[in-house]
Amino acid sequence: MTSSILYAWEFGANLGHVGAFMPLARSLRDQGHEVHWAVTQPASVGEFLATQNFSCVAAPVIPEVQRDGPPLSYADILLRFGYGSSSALFGLVGAWRELMRLTGAQMVMADHAPTAVLAARTLGLPVMLFSNGFTVPPRHSPLPNMRPWAEVSQQVLVDLDRAALQNVNQVLNRFGQAPLPQLANLFDVAEESLISFPELDHYADRGPARYWGSLPSAGGGVRLSWPADGIKVFAYLRREATHAESALAALHALGHPTLVYFPEVPKEFVARFSAPHLRFSTQAADIDQMTQEADLAITYSSLATTTAFLLAGKPLLLLPTHLEQYLVARRVVDMGAGAVVSPEAPVGDLVPLINELLSNPGYRQNARAFAAKYAKFDQQAVISNLVRRVGEVLAR
Repeated sequence: MTSSILYAWEFGANLGHVGAFMPLARSLRDQGHEVHWAVTQPASVGEFLATQNFSCVAAPVIPEVQRDGPPLSYADILLRFGYGSSSALFGLVGAWRELMRLTGAQMVMADHAPTAVLAARTLGLPVMLFSNGFTVPPRHSPLPNMRPWAEVSQQVLVDLDRAALQNVNQVLNRFGQAPLPQLANLFDVAEESLISFPELDHYADRGPARYWGSLPSAGGGVRLSWPADGIKVFAYLRREATHAESALAALHALGHPTLVYFPEVPKEFVARFSAPHLRFSTQAADIDQMTQEADLAITYSSLATTTAFLLAGKPLLLLPTHLEQYLVARRVVDMGAGAVVSPEAPVGDLVPLINELLSNPGYRQNARAFAAKYAKFDQQAVISNLVRRVGEVLAR
């Protein structure tokens, strides 16, 4: 039976979200479903979607409202993006409702899109969460501290929940819906799909949950030739990474055969760091090739790339740019399969750290232990299982 499914992406940046969903979107389309895309960055992802014969519309979003300090909980994130004002939230929910009406959505696949979840609730539409872990907090009340290395009082967390919940319930009331007892109930939906592994869950203390594992790469990368033989290093860097320049300087100094995928790389970086052993690419690298051939990966800690290298048993140096990525990096460090440099750490020489990752066999052994645990894991089976589950939810 053909059904209309709305993929909703509200918070986040770059290709990570749509790239992760793409394999499932293609399979849903192959099964006869219509997949509509509402994305927060159409200018960034429209070209990629077009290569897969999909189009998109802009998701209803508002600029971040500045608050004191970094976000402390998921409620704090919500308050920065419309949930601090019942009138702003009402407008956003109304816009999502109209998108659902125009696309004839019979189901919503929500990827870091809490307001789409809220809008679907007002319409009685089933929701399947497409989550990497960070985008769906545990059902704790109040929602837990997202910075476990920093002490945050319980009262602060309670107050954050209360502020967001008050506005959520005012909006629900305007649409004739019952109030939520707790903010965590916003995520009570038809299906919560954690597209990850428990070892990489941003919330280490989530408790019992259903993890589907990772999806295969969306593809589209190009095969690259290594500049020489030897210990090979693959780097995936972005301009916003605090330590990107330091990583390039270290790789240039070490002399190992290195491939660097760096979208929009500054010309000065190419001029300063290109060498017979170090080669830049502005085209996405074939991730399957890199995971098989590289001995070490240096990335900004995107979950998809991190998972791919761990499944291949390869250690990582992680240079996160924001909280979500930093939490993933901490989990990799917890399993002893890599190292992290905090975006708040002073810029410094990364040569010793890279040498440690390459010379200490413990990192490689721990990465291989993760790979061995999931050696029989079938990413294609995850797609089949998710497609089947979508059909069950729609039928229900």
